[in-house]
Parts: sequence; structure tokens; C-alpha cells
Amino acid sequence: MPLPDQVIEQLGREPPKTPGWSFGVIMFSGGVLFIVLLVYFGLIFGYEPYLSTQIDQQQVKINELNQSITANDQTTLINFYSQISNLKTLVRNHVVGSSLFSWLEKNTEANVYYQAFTMTPGNLISLSAVAPTQADVAQQIAIFETAPEVQKISLTSIAAAQTGGYTFTLSLTLSPTIFARSGI
Repeated sequence: MPLPDQVIEQLGREPPKTPGWSFGVIMFSGGVLFIVLLVYFGLIFGYEPYLSTQIDQQQVKINELNQSITANDQTTLINFYSQISNLKTLVRNHVVGSSLFSWLEKNTEANVYYQAFTMTPGNLISLSAVAPTQADVAQQIAIFETAPEVQKISLTSIAAAQTGGYTFTLSLTLSPTIFARSGI
């Protein structure tokens, strides 16, 4: 069966030319460029003047506040702030005994109690204590030896008490960090 003339004519013709991918890329790039330029000019001519107006209004308010506070009040406020800042520094760096006593409580053997406590400069502490047995004395010394806050320990004396048990005296050199208050 022969092909109709119209089909033969359509097959013999070249297909119509359609725009290629380069036209699509150019249109997309042009659209992106248009949007970027629109945003840029919107920021330059719209948002920047708005921000400048807001800055000027805030500067006017600041100037009004500066004029409403007298020079004497400003000096008083600056002095007060300086005192508060200095107090905060002093309190932060102040030696605190309560942290030492809570550390001593945590690091004391259950059967040991203290009769005397002396602290001297250089973080040196002397403790006079009583324990019912020599094992309790040894346990207390072992606790202090394993504590990371203790830099040096020395057993000054140990003796049997007349009432039973043992009295002993220790000298501890502690790390300065145990005395510093934290969290301020």
C-alpha cells in the first residue's frame, strides 16, 4: 500500500526549528538578574532610609536622656557602678571558709572527730583529732592522701588517749583552689 501524498510531503520537509536550551538558560539568568536587581534597589531605596530614620530617632532619644540626667547624677551613677563592679571582683576572689569546711566534712572518716582546727597562711591547716582505733587513724590519713586537694600531709603526733582511743595531729597543705568561691 503506497503512502498518501500528504505523509510523503511531511516526511520530506525539515522539522520546524524550536528554540534550544541556550534560550532557556538566557531567560532563567535574566529572570534571576531581574529579581536580584529588584531586591538590591529595594534595599537601597526602601530599607536603608527606613533604618537611617530609626537610627536618627534613637539618637534623639539618647540625647534627650543625656540632657535629662545632670552631670552630678552621672558622676554618682558612675561611682556607684564602679563600687558594684569592685565588690563583685572582691567577692569572686575572696577566700571562703565554708567550702573548706564542707570539703573537710566530706573527707572525714565516720569514727573520727576533730578537737582543734588551725589555719595559717600558705594554705597550711593543722587538725587535732580523736579516733577510737588505730585503723580509723590510718583510714583518715589514707582519705587525705587520696584527696586531690591535699598537696602535702604530715602526721605530727599520735598517742593513746586516757579515755580510750587515739589522739593525733595532722598538718595538711591544701591547694588554693579549695578556697576560691566559684559561680559568681
